Parts: sequence; C-alpha cells; structure tokens
Amino acid sequence: MQNQNIVFKFPEQNGLLTERFKTHKTLFNRDVLNGVLSIFDEVANKGDEGIRSFTMKYDEVDLDGLILSNDYVEGCITSLSPSLRSAIEQAINNVQEANLAMLPKTWEKQIRPGTVIGENVVPLDSVGIWIPARKGPLISTAIMLVVAAKTAGVKKIVVGMPPLKNGLGDQGTVAAARLAGADQFVIGNGVSIIAGFAQGTNSIQEVDGIYGPGPGGIAAAMSVAMTYGKKSVLGIGPTECVIFADETADPLKIAYDLINEGEHGPDSSSILVTTSTNLAHQVETLLWKCIDGVEEKRRQYLQNVFGSNGKGAIVVASNIDEAFDFINWFAPEHLMIVCDKETENRALTSINNAGEILIGEYTPFSAANYGIGITAVLPTNHFARAFSGVTSKDMVKYSTIGRLSKDALQEIYPIIKEMGNYEQLPCHVKAADIRLLE
Repeated sequence: MQNQNIVFKFPEQNGLLTERFKTHKTLFNRDVLNGVLSIFDEVANKGDEGIRSFTMKYDEVDLDGLILSNDYVEGCITSLSPSLRSAIEQAINNVQEANLAMLPKTWEKQIRPGTVIGENVVPLDSVGIWIPARKGPLISTAIMLVVAAKTAGVKKIVVGMPPLKNGLGDQGTVAAARLAGADQFVIGNGVSIIAGFAQGTNSIQEVDGIYGPGPGGIAAAMSVAMTYGKKSVLGIGPTECVIFADETADPLKIAYDLINEGEHGPDSSSILVTTSTNLAHQVETLLWKCIDGVEEKRRQYLQNVFGSNGKGAIVVASNIDEAFDFINWFAPEHLMIVCDKETENRALTSINNAGEILIGEYTPFSAANYGIGITAVLPTNHFARAFSGVTSKDMVKYSTIGRLSKDALQEIYPIIKEMGNYEQLPCHVKAADIRLLE
C-alpha cells in the first residue's frame, strides 16, 4: 500500500478534515435503528429462540443454549497461565481502587435552619454487560465494567458476549469477568442479547442497567433499551484518540501511541494535533515505518485507519487556541497531552470535551486501557461533549432527600400558597395548611 499524506493544516484545510470525519457524528442511522427495533420485537415474541435465530443469521453459530455452564466458567479460570492470571488480578485490584475512590456516598446537609437536603445512593439490583469480541478478545473491558458494578454493590451481574465457532465464550474474557465478580454468562448475537437484557427471556434475566461498547448496532440497541427503563451510557462506539503534543514530545513514542488506538480496528480514529510542523512530519514518517512492522491483521486495520478513507490524521493547528478548538469539536474518547508544563496547564483549562485525559510522556493509552484502574469504556463520536465514561457512578441511582422542621415549613409556606393557587392545585396548599394549624 502506498503511504497516504495524512497531515492537514487547521483551519486552512478544515474542509478536508470535515470531509474525512463527515460520518463521525452518526454512530448509527435510522436504518440501523429500525433493524434493532425489529430484533427487540422478535426477542419479545420468541425469547431464547429469537436470540438463537439471530445468532445463526449474524454470527453463523448454531447455539444449543444461551447460558455458559459453571463447569465451563471454572475451566476458563483454570486455563489461564499463571502470568496472565496475575495480570488480571492486579488489574482487577487497580480498577476496584479507582472505582471505590469515585463511588458516590449517601449524604445529608442542613442548608437553612430546619431544612435538610441530601441524596440516598443505592446500587442497581442487576446489570447486563455486553463484551464484544468480533475484532478480538477484550478482557480489559470485562474487568472495567464488571468491577464497576461489583464495587457499586450490584447484586446480580450478567455478562453477555458473542459466541466462538464452538458456541462458547472466549476463555480469557470469561475467566477475567468471573474473577472480577460476574455471576452469569450468556452467549449470542449482541443486539439480541441486549434485547434479552431489556425484556427478559426464559434464559436471560431482565436487568436494570445495560452497558458495553460496540459498533452502531450495539449503540442503537443501548438507546432502545433505555426506552424500556434501563439505565445505560450512550455513544460507546469504535475507539478513538487524540494526542495533543508540542515539539518537546518524542515523535517515535507519538507514532506508537497513534498505532496503539488505531490497531483496534479499521473504524478506529487516531489523531495527532500539534502546532509543530516539524513534529508532524517526523511522526508521519515514523508512523508508516512502524506500521510496516505490525503483524498482518492489525497492519491491515492500521492501513485502513490512516488510508484515504480512514479516520487517522495529523492536524497542524495555526496556534494553540486553534488546536484546542479542534479537540473540543472532536471531543475524543481518549486524549493524551504531551507538552511542556505551561502548555499542559493551558490545555487542562481549555479542553473541556474528552472522555479521559492522560497527562505526560509516561502515560500511554495502553496504561489506561489495562493498568491504571480508570475506565477505558468511554464515549465516542462526539458524545464526550455530554457523556462520561462508565464507572461505579453509573451502577447506582440517587433518591433526593428533603426534611423540614415546622418553622422551615412556615418559612416556605408563602411559596407553596402562591404557586399552588396559580397552578390551580388547592390541595397542595391544604396539605401545608393542616400542618401549620396544628
């Protein structure tokens, strides 16, 4: 493959960049959504048989059943090499520490004399977690989502995943999820499994929250599940990253960081943003050399990402403020900042839209993907403008608390009276009257 020119000047070549990312905002279209709705209807009508049918149609696997046996699950754990099991257990501990630090607590506070407000925080009773595997196993995703639920105190954690050709689940992913605290495993086509989580079938328990990354169909399924009253986080699509770097950055490290995220799949987005033309061209040259050394399957992914129809790019901004404008517009899932301290501080106060922010030359994407403990299940496709990554905070719900003394009720009685009368709700006013007349 002939190397593509992937360096773009911003804002001078904004039109070319807009064209390159014209499909990025649309995680799924109406046709995909309509197809997902049809699958939900079919699962509602046929239950397990509907899931088996869709799995045969889309995954070309004929399932005997949807539930993995405990013997198989325990065998998956036994099959782990000592070194991989150790890495998984260390990752679980790190993710647990991070989620414990983030976990909201029940609280109360007196804000005026006799007026107490607060929030009662309780875990969801049950969650379904979807772990994709079409482009390869994702044990890290399983760990992050299952540990988030377990740390929050969720009582029932069900993990869904696509089948291998033998009708079973990826052994490493199953093992990691069970070690992290998963209670049950279901196998089948992704959209239909999510439909099962939302509605329940003979084999699949209806749950309260549904989480997991995936392409447009999975994202559409999560959005439909929310119409069934299920908690979810939207916009968790194909991976993407932006690196903001200046001339102090090592171009070889930056090239490998771009490859780090790009190798996930041909639909990945991997972007360097800089004001240094010299760094841009150094990274471009090294990038193609590095790609040539990658094994065949991932090399094809990377050639697509950085090819003419991909979403890989090196953006040379005319100044730092223009760089920040581009990054805030793109709202990356993963953002890495590698620059001098003064510029780093400016970046941290100016960039508002990013799923995660990794700071400094010793914090590569892979460290966050596997080892730091913070979540890598993050919003994509501009969704980081409004959404955040999935953590223990998403596995709980909040009930607001209010408590008044008689004096405090008396203080706000004029508000109740005036607004209740205006809204023509006299019993609202009466409910306060009878307490103050005691």
